[in-house]
Amino acid sequence: MLVKQIAVAISWGVAVSFALAAEHPARPPLRVYVTAAQVDAPRQADEATRNALKAKRDRTREARQALEKRLRGQFGKKREAWPADKGDELYQLEEAAALADADYEYRKIDPRGLADSAREVADSFEGKGSAGRKERVALVSSAAEADLVVEVEARRDGKTMPTQVRPDRCFVLFTVGAGGHMDPKQLTMVPADYRIKKLGLYAWKIANPKADDPVFYFESFNGGGNEFGCQGAAASAVSAAVDKFIEDNYQVLTAK
Repeated sequence: MLVKQIAVAISWGVAVSFALAAEHPARPPLRVYVTAAQVDAPRQADEATRNALKAKRDRTREARQALEKRLRGQFGKKREAWPADKGDELYQLEEAAALADADYEYRKIDPRGLADSAREVADSFEGKGSAGRKERVALVSSAAEADLVVEVEARRDGKTMPTQVRPDRCFVLFTVGAGGHMDPKQLTMVPADYRIKKLGLYAWKIANPKADDPVFYFESFNGGGNEFGCQGAAASAVSAAVDKFIEDNYQVLTAK
């Protein structure tokens, strides 16, 4: 029900968003559908699961650190000078460690929070609040109509100081996958070492698409230090990250 409500809430912007295509005829915006992961009830890991997730996080983190230390000792500190297969080997462990960390950090999920963040992401694409309109994006009301599907998977928050009334550090875990108008194989054409680079944008890639999970995983952050609009700022970082992702990879995402 929550996902359906999100689709209704953002569908009003479809016509407005597509009007942007006329302003950039050589580079029309990509159609994007924003949704939330389908979680029927609040979910929180029990102690055994929590301990298992923590142990997995620690193991993968230690394995990554050990491999990086070994490769630096063999091939030097400059990673770009390493043999390609060795760089790929470390990258695979870095992804595994990032995913294990996300599994642990996002072990508590509230479906209403996901729905709220999805609405805020959609609003941010449309330029509501402090965020400017994202001209590379045209919102649509279903995955079937979309080139890309942005799905809010989880969100979390925390306080810099325990005496604070509200959290001032907010994060959103989200995925970017292919919609009905894009071949999922096109996402694999994005360079494996792609990183979002934009001054003032707090968002980073966690993992690339895989055969059994053909989506990019990203995490956004509000920047910290501000209790007011904490989750809204993290959602705005999602829309800015997707907009930058489209800008940087437009040619491969639209290749026919």
